[in-house]
Amino acid sequence: MVVVAAYASTSQGDAALAAAIRDVAMTDRELLVASFPYSDPLEGSRSADAEEVNEAIKRVSADMSHEERAYLETLEVRVREAGLESSRDIGDFLLRVVREEKASLIVIGLRHSAPVGRLMLGQTVKRLLLESPCPVLVTKD
Repeated sequence: MVVVAAYASTSQGDAALAAAIRDVAMTDRELLVASFPYSDPLEGSRSADAEEVNEAIKRVSADMSHEERAYLETLEVRVREAGLESSRDIGDFLLRVVREEKASLIVIGLRHSAPVGRLMLGQTVKRLLLESPCPVLVTKD
């Protein structure tokens, strides 16, 4: 069973990664990080590679319990980077990964917003909630 964490190098990506790590630590499932493009102020559109994802895992695990960090050391984390063709539609990329991996859960992060903004989710989040073949765990930064 695979848990897919939707990841970009943002606070929302970190929140999704932390929630996914906690889930796999409790359920003993496999973790796959789906790294999608984000806009880097210096480099433009890019996605985090495996090295950057591992650095993020170390960063977010600092706030975790000793048991969760110990489990994480035994966990093999796979990373799938979105290609350039996926940069136009993150939803397509994430749904494709979820289907190909036969994921049991997808974890995504949301930006903290004002009360009115909470009522209006982004189009990608709405699409994932409606089209995902597995449950979607939404966490906020």
